[in-house]
Amino acid sequence: MAKFSKILVPLDGSTNATRGLDRAIEIAKGSGAEITGFYVFHLPIAAGIKYTQKMKDEAQKKAVKAIGPAMKKAQNAGAKFKYHTGGGHTGSEIVKYAKKGKFDMIVIGARGMGGAKEAFLGSTSNYVMHKTNIPVLVVK
Repeated sequence: MAKFSKILVPLDGSTNATRGLDRAIEIAKGSGAEITGFYVFHLPIAAGIKYTQKMKDEAQKKAVKAIGPAMKKAQNAGAKFKYHTGGGHTGSEIVKYAKKGKFDMIVIGARGMGGAKEAFLGSTSNYVMHKTNIPVLVVK
């Protein structure tokens, strides 16, 4: 069986992301791997939209809401946990950071905070699966 030492878990505060974290904790406890929770700030895409302080503050609150409970859960389970944040398109940020950080595995919830709840796979998990060479575990 493959030995995992670095697991990336995208976090957005959703129950599916929490399920992904739970599975990553199980894997980490069995292999001694370190989990990195990764939160992506959604930056305005349209030209001419100024990123205001209020928008930054709101984004920061969302990040804390997603990362704080995840960190507590991992630490209570005895798993090594650290976190990182990025900004931009969620899927491409996850793929870039996973490659740059030389992660052994990405554990991602099947659907997150995005729309289209009826979809079998969320657009972010689908994007990550198809755009990375790193093993991806999609947790439903």
